Amino acid sequence: MKIIKTLILGFSIFCCSTAFAQEGDNFVKLRHGLPNVLKVTNVRVYSDSPASAEISIWIDVKNGKIVSVSRGQGDWIITLRTHGQVSTYVVSEKSFKVVGQESKAVSIRALHFSEG
Repeated sequence: MKIIKTLILGFSIFCCSTAFAQEGDNFVKLRHGLPNVLKVTNVRVYSDSPASAEISIWIDVKNGKIVSVSRGQGDWIITLRTHGQVSTYVVSEKSFKVVGQESKAVSIRALHFSEG
């Protein structure tokens, strides 16, 4: 039972990770569903309307190096190498939401990575 509660708590924290962006004097709070090896450090809003937002995201790679990043239809495919092991993550643009405006569509203009 403790394991199930721990998994639920971990999943909740994972799904509710947030980052902040500054657009003029307004702060934008962004919720994302990135894997634990990636951390959002900055967000820049390029356009913001009641229905959609276009953003760029800066991501810190906690452990490993970027092998490749590609973009599919609404998905980003990120491949990392960690200690000789290669892992691929698929991150949907739909997993990024503006907090308080979850019905707003978010499109990602670019992902920028720094390796730790």
